Amino acid sequence: MRLDERLIEEKTTDGSIDFHEHILRVREEASSWLEGNDKNGVEHSKRLEDYLNRLIPDEFKERLKPAEIFILLYAVYLHDIGYRNEQGEIESRDHPLRSKKYILKDTKKYLFDQFPSMKKGEVPLAAQAVAEVCYGHAHESVCPLRDISNDFGDSCLCKDPINLRRLAALLRLADEMDQAYIRLGHLRNSISLPAISPGIVRMHWKGNQSVGEALDNFVQGINETLEPVNDLLTEWGFPEKTVVLKPLVKKPPTLPKKTVVLKPLVKKPPTLPKKTVVLKPLVKKRPTLPKEQIDYKKLIPEHYIPSRCHNEKGDNQGLLHDYVLEWLNDRNRELLAVLGDYGIGKTSFCYKFACDMTGYGYVPVVVELKTVMAEGWREVIQREVRSRAGDSTQSPVLILDGFDELSLIFDKETVLEEIENLSSTTQEYKKVILTSRTQFFRSEYEEREILVRKKSLGLGPRSMTYPRFERIYISLFDDEQIKRYLDLSLGKEKSEKFWNETVEEIFDVKDLARRPILIELIVNDLEAVQNIAGKVTPGKVYRTITERWQEREEQRLPQFIVLKHKEEKMPKNIMLFMEELAYWMLTKGVDRLHFKTLRDAINKYFDNETKKMLRLSLDNLDYKIRTSSFLSRNEAEGYYVFAHRSFIEYFVARKLAREIPQDKAKEIKITDQTALFVSELMDPSVYERIEPPQGVRVPENMVYIPSGQFIMGEEDNIRIASLKEGFFIDKYQVTNARFCAFLNERGNQQEGGKEWIDLEGSYEKERCRIKRDGDCFAVESGFEDHPVIYVSWYGASAYAKLSGKRLPAEEEWEKAARGIDGRVYPWGNEFDKKKCNTDESKIDHATPVKNYQEGRSPYGCLNIAGNSWEWTNSCYNEEKELKVLRGGSWYSYRNDARCANCDRSNPVGMDSLNGFRCARTLK
Repeated sequence: MRLDERLIEEKTTDGSIDFHEHILRVREEASSWLEGNDKNGVEHSKRLEDYLNRLIPDEFKERLKPAEIFILLYAVYLHDIGYRNEQGEIESRDHPLRSKKYILKDTKKYLFDQFPSMKKGEVPLAAQAVAEVCYGHAHESVCPLRDISNDFGDSCLCKDPINLRRLAALLRLADEMDQAYIRLGHLRNSISLPAISPGIVRMHWKGNQSVGEALDNFVQGINETLEPVNDLLTEWGFPEKTVVLKPLVKKPPTLPKKTVVLKPLVKKPPTLPKKTVVLKPLVKKRPTLPKEQIDYKKLIPEHYIPSRCHNEKGDNQGLLHDYVLEWLNDRNRELLAVLGDYGIGKTSFCYKFACDMTGYGYVPVVVELKTVMAEGWREVIQREVRSRAGDSTQSPVLILDGFDELSLIFDKETVLEEIENLSSTTQEYKKVILTSRTQFFRSEYEEREILVRKKSLGLGPRSMTYPRFERIYISLFDDEQIKRYLDLSLGKEKSEKFWNETVEEIFDVKDLARRPILIELIVNDLEAVQNIAGKVTPGKVYRTITERWQEREEQRLPQFIVLKHKEEKMPKNIMLFMEELAYWMLTKGVDRLHFKTLRDAINKYFDNETKKMLRLSLDNLDYKIRTSSFLSRNEAEGYYVFAHRSFIEYFVARKLAREIPQDKAKEIKITDQTALFVSELMDPSVYERIEPPQGVRVPENMVYIPSGQFIMGEEDNIRIASLKEGFFIDKYQVTNARFCAFLNERGNQQEGGKEWIDLEGSYEKERCRIKRDGDCFAVESGFEDHPVIYVSWYGASAYAKLSGKRLPAEEEWEKAARGIDGRVYPWGNEFDKKKCNTDESKIDHATPVKNYQEGRSPYGCLNIAGNSWEWTNSCYNEEKELKVLRGGSWYSYRNDARCANCDRSNPVGMDSLNGFRCARTLK
């Protein structure tokens, strides 16, 4: 059955438009619409229609409503009209968005003039539906399928809702089937049309081996792109689609044994003496190698507990050691990414696994990536391989630890450029393990894009051209692993007592103990941790154990130090030294400080009195550092190194927590963990007694937000930002009553092609509560103090202007929401559904703006998380076509309600989720 057969004798609900005849007209006109698009022209669209007929089983064609098939086929012929930019030139970048824009801008040209509009001057809903599906064929990083409506309403097309999300997924699926003809240039002539069966799409190729290999890589890329499509369509029961090559191209087993390796041995015996000349120095220096090598065993924690692991779906995969060993023994698996949260044991595993590899036919080579930037990938890796492997016939296994450490030095784009250098360096090695924090990636999709996909042709994040890593995730400790660690470190009796009296009684402790780094700290200072007041957090644990260390060391000196420096005491500001040392490491992108530079560091970081004390007691200071549990000195090389990166983040946070309120911090990028530490360390009193400049009065129902520094952003863009001027912002979201009064004064005017508020707007349990009442406007009884919704950005901006206010910039909004300490939500770092109205509250509609007093921001703003998204005055993209929305809504999940999260919308966008609050510049 063909899709267009379902359209025969099917019409719009009023019978005015015949679906089948209209699609015939669309096919005819498409040649002119797509003129000049050689690769993405009308022939491409015709192939897509053919693919859809073959990809969609008949039973699923029957499930699609005629109106849905009509929209889908319409989009097939319109989805690439944006390939020509506004100047008439062919440009692939952003073409899906341009396609959408062109449709909405000139509906008559694309045959939508016969479709009625809901309101005068408004774009027909049919055009909006097709435009949305066209945009949905974009890359997932540009247009996530989950953002597209699955219940679009157009009573003209169909009485029932239309699932645009499913149609966009089907369009993207078909489009991927044809990408070989578009992306591979001359190689597309080597591919015959795909053979499609229910779950498999077979691509046939002809040509030499290199063609097959290129297509093999290409097909893997298609399958990865189809992941979100398959995830969505399988919910519908649709068979998952996998693309394969026929024949499936693999390197012949004989290729690795090519005579290329053997020829030198056979044909060039005269060169052997020359080789031995080169090798002699290595032979002579062989006895010194063990001194240069790092003893991996010494780097394994004393009480090492084997970690468990899980896949990307969360399914338990057993012990990580066993999983990686299985990977090691499989010749077809070459690249593995071991991912996990901070302090979860990635580095410890690397060294433990390296020690356990004896007898498996490989030489383990562990390289900490944070050390490579001073010399470069190739130099460090080759040196380490020579040092470890020498002239061994066994293949090296590269264990590259800390991909995320590079973000301390570079921004994400530069890191990705550097990782391409890594890819070319490691191609000669058969086995490569790479570790990274999961938080380094902004999303699971970006993680796949960087670690799995090849470079993505200008769509989405850049990624490596060679490596495609399979991924495995280290699991947090479960109860059994925590108990095993406690038994080893405390002994059975103390372990059981601590478990019963502390771990089970204080739920926060068990949660923290699931990370190896934190359970070790907790055990080292059991008594102090047990006495922590209130909720036990990582920041409190780090503060407790570091300050306890300082107290102990100030009271205890070894005898030889006492005799040598009778008049000296431990410097009171040793913690300040730790802060400055960590800050220096973070900002300089290094992880160690040589002992010989200690005097220089002291001269730079301390006051004159302290400098004098430290100069006289360097041995004392050095001893204290070497006996601390979080900073150590490498005896052989004389470097100071923090025991774990999280200590760098903690000590930097101590410094920032003190400097940000004083407006003295340098505006640098920081990590997510540093931001969390700052929010736990900063004194809450910084928000007390905040007053505007003398003589300036805070307007009624507004709050004052001071100028100065604060933590802004999320993921890899967390930074110290600053507002040059203070301002006022509404304490509450603008209500129906206030906006209704505005409408009665100004009317519901049109701006941007639509009226300021959609009075007919309705979705599930929520609808616009303002209605026309004769020549006036009135609010539905009982909803006067609810936030106004279904208001466009233009409407919000017009209201603000009439009120003598304005919409806030997004940096102003974020400071008003989270204060200066970088907290995740207005009230703190943990989500609480009792403090905001989001999907988790299960209320399913907006609530009065004065509700949720306990969820107010540090400055006193209510409902700034949840209830309704809030328009800001900031643009989302350089083209300034979209405006930024902040705060989440009653329909949003908890992640959307995070203070740093943002969404975007067309300024004329109006729905049940969007409201606003106003700001005012100080006068």
